[in-house]
Amino acid sequence: MDLKIRQESVSNVWPAFTDISIAMLLIFLFFIFIQFVSNSKLFMKMQMEKKQDTIEKVFAEKFPNEIKNEIITINRDGNLQRFTFSNKILFETNKAILQSEGRGILTTVGQILQKNKVDAKLGQLYKSIQIEGHTDNVPIIIPNRSNWELSSDRAIAVLRLFVNDIGINPRTLTATGYGEYHPVVPNHPKDGHPKNRRIEIVLVYSETGGIQ
Repeated sequence: MDLKIRQESVSNVWPAFTDISIAMLLIFLFFIFIQFVSNSKLFMKMQMEKKQDTIEKVFAEKFPNEIKNEIITINRDGNLQRFTFSNKILFETNKAILQSEGRGILTTVGQILQKNKVDAKLGQLYKSIQIEGHTDNVPIIIPNRSNWELSSDRAIAVLRLFVNDIGINPRTLTATGYGEYHPVVPNHPKDGHPKNRRIEIVLVYSETGGIQ
C-alpha cells in the first residue's frame, strides 16, 4: 500500500516538473530574443554612425575654412544629420535668389551628396534629403509676403539647384519653409538674427526617428 502511494506521488511530480521546465525554457528564449533585438539595434546604430562619419569626413575635407568659421555647421540628431549654412553667403536680404558664393558652395554640396549616396562597404548611406529654410523674426518689407513664404522660396531655390544643376533624384528631396518659428538662438538683433537666418540640409538615414 505504501509503495503504491509513493509511486502515485512520483508520477504526480513529473507533470509539474515538466511545466516548470517549459516555463524556464520560455523565459530563457525570451531573454535570448531580447538580447538579439538589442544587439541588432546596436549594430544598426553603429552602421548609421559609420555612414554619418563618411559624409562628415568628405565635408571636412572640402570645406575646412567654412566649418572653422561656422559658415557651415554639422550636427547629428539620431537618424538625422544637419548641415547648416549661414544665410549671409546664400541670399541677400528679403530675396530668394542664390548669390554666386552661396551657389558655388551649394553646388559642391550637391555634388558631394550625389557622389556619396552609396559606399562600397556600407551600401546606401542616406535615404533622403530635407531642405529647410529659416528666417529671423524681422518682418520682410515686400507687400503681401511673409517670412514663411520667404523661407519656403529659399528652400525651393536650393532644391531646384540640386535637381536642375546636379541631377539629384527629386524623389529623394523635400523643401520646407519654417519662417521664424524654429530659431536656434533667441532673436537678438546682433547675435541671434544672423544665426537664425539659415538653410539646413538634413540627411535622413532611416525611416524611424532614431535607433535607440
